[in-house]
Amino acid sequence: GFSYWQKASQLVYNDNKELNYKVTPRYNYIGVSALLKIYPWRKGFNISIGGRAGANLNGKGISYESNQEESKFANYHFATVAETERLMKEKLTGQPDIAVGGGFGYEIDHHWAVDLRYFYGLNSTIKTEHNDYNWAEHSTHGQNIELSISYLFKL
Repeated sequence: GFSYWQKASQLVYNDNKELNYKVTPRYNYIGVSALLKIYPWRKGFNISIGGRAGANLNGKGISYESNQEESKFANYHFATVAETERLMKEKLTGQPDIAVGGGFGYEIDHHWAVDLRYFYGLNSTIKTEHNDYNWAEHSTHGQNIELSISYLFKL
């Protein structure tokens, strides 16, 4: 099938000098999925296994909020919030998503289906470009839980 999904997370930092910031990566994907469904009792309940692959639609989908421009932090010579966000968008790039997964589902009256699936990302979904800020490359394998309600067409 064809799918659209969004991955988002949030890092919140608060220290004892009252510096606060929030980093929110939010990436949108469009891709394909292939799932093998097994019906142990011929109809109704099913078990699915398979995978999906998606292209990142907004590789610069990161936002940054902070109080670093307040006067009490003037001695630290922090960049502006806008400049910090610009650097993050430049150096932290969203990547394609490739994942394997499986789940359980139930088909109701041959027209409706409800599925609960789990996907584990095989690749890192954020690439850290070379930078002068000591931002290090870390593995960012995604884990997703997906709930879907579908209408089934007879072809």
